Amino acid sequence: MDIIDPLSNINIIYIYVYIYIYKFDAPALYGWPLAIAAKWVDWLPYVPYKLAKDARLFKLRDHNLVEMPTLLPIPHDHKHSFSRNHNENNISLVAQLKYENKSNSPFYSFWDYHIAYNEQKMTPTKVAQLLLKILEESNSKYHWMRSINPKKVLEEAAASTERYKQGNPISPLDGVFVSIKEEMNVQGFETKGGTCFINDGKSAEYDAEVVQRLRNAGAIILGHVVMQELGWDVFTVNPNTGTPLNPYDLVSSCGGSSGGSSATVAAGLVPISIGADAGGSIRIPSSFCGLYGLKTTFGRLSSYGGLTLTQTLDVYGPIAATADDLAMTYAITAGPDSKDPNTLYQPPVSLTGYDLTENLKGLTIATIPQWESKIGEPEILDHIRRFQKHFEYLGAKIVEIELPSIDLVGNAHSITICTEMNTFAQQELLKTNTSKSKYTPSTQIMMSIANQLTATDYYKAQQVRTQVIDQINRIFKQDKIDLFLLPTTAITSPELPQNAFRYGMSDTVKTIHTMTYATLANFTGLPALSVPAGFHHNKPVGMQLIGEWWNEALLLRMAKVCEKTPGIERKHPEKQWFGQHVLDNASL
Repeated sequence: MDIIDPLSNINIIYIYVYIYIYKFDAPALYGWPLAIAAKWVDWLPYVPYKLAKDARLFKLRDHNLVEMPTLLPIPHDHKHSFSRNHNENNISLVAQLKYENKSNSPFYSFWDYHIAYNEQKMTPTKVAQLLLKILEESNSKYHWMRSINPKKVLEEAAASTERYKQGNPISPLDGVFVSIKEEMNVQGFETKGGTCFINDGKSAEYDAEVVQRLRNAGAIILGHVVMQELGWDVFTVNPNTGTPLNPYDLVSSCGGSSGGSSATVAAGLVPISIGADAGGSIRIPSSFCGLYGLKTTFGRLSSYGGLTLTQTLDVYGPIAATADDLAMTYAITAGPDSKDPNTLYQPPVSLTGYDLTENLKGLTIATIPQWESKIGEPEILDHIRRFQKHFEYLGAKIVEIELPSIDLVGNAHSITICTEMNTFAQQELLKTNTSKSKYTPSTQIMMSIANQLTATDYYKAQQVRTQVIDQINRIFKQDKIDLFLLPTTAITSPELPQNAFRYGMSDTVKTIHTMTYATLANFTGLPALSVPAGFHHNKPVGMQLIGEWWNEALLLRMAKVCEKTPGIERKHPEKQWFGQHVLDNASL
């Protein structure tokens, strides 16, 4: 049915939207009913207010808060001044990763490419040719990539091939292919953020800083991957670009908003993708696609050259096939950047202890029972317990704690992300002199909901942020906790209704279940890690560890520990799109 047909009778529309939105809490809308709701929601009395109320965005209005608001989510006693040159630090960090300790994984890592290139069993040019051929044949069906420049890819591959021929690769990432979420500039591409109009006809004149650092290491930027429009949901259902399909289950979500990032890694197209995380958007797709994902401390990686969809939440970080890919990418991309003032508070970047995987004595890891009770699929906790037992076997101490303000985190985060994303969305409409209808229906509805928020709501949310940061800082300092142990998501990847692909999807219940355990790290600026934790009903499960501000080194060490944990199933998708066997198939 075409959307124009139902719009011929306004009374029917009113009744339909009233039934779906006014009479029921947290409605799930797909296809043309969603499009109808988006068109008329602002004209129906009380509906936007009720949607916001059902999303629990008014909960803080009943709380009397005394704290000063926090906008930079870093404790005052953690604000440093940097003194180390990034490039020098970068070189020493990369040298700490040793081939003899490489990840043991069914997925190929950067090591496999680097060694094959060094031994002249393969060239970056040959890999590029095969990769472009596969994408030409499959991308219109699976919708993983949005923008590719084959000529540029082949040019960079040829330069890398020559460096290996001369025995002079720049780094172990030389000739390794990396995909980039579409909210970061890649020179020559339009940075559209999942929309159909932002930066239309305006190609980026320079790379985002993170992208440039990858290029400086010799990595080959494959192009932009598909993302949720503006990153404003967690399933990457995007009618503008096509919805990326999960390589493990082609009827289910890749997660989001960095859905194309996780899909390109899980499908074996690339070992590394750069995502962005304001509400779980690195960790959620990593969990849904059985990968490693690192949400860095706020301000650890430069945001220069990105859209900055949310001012106080969004961070960049890697989604990767193995722990080594995660650590290598972090080492190359992290560090201060004078073009991004938020990066100038950080201490030196480190990989200290990365290979100390056989002993965890001295570490205290906390679980949060009050939060675990919110799990949607209890079997997920069984996978988490396997890791927990192994950590104890290695000498770690496991304790249970409570966070007094934990129930306010989700509400305060929702207020913050909706306010900041709505501000960005409205600014883009003003810049382009266009109407709200340019956005997809789900984004339009989220804007209508966000419009119900006030400056007081936002102010109170930042007061909650101060409260929670102080509580967590005390837990790290006084209680000597090193890590929090949680599921990554409360559910596994949900199946996507077929009628969602044309007009989009809005399912508040599934969104909340997916984001339950993600928002704490975003709201407080903490670094967080998602690791593959096995499978439930043949769908990947993720486990999450949250560390202290700036302590990505411990999280990366734990990624390596988790990779070696016995009894955790890890497998690549049954269908080989590009190939765990690419190096065999493309041998010279």
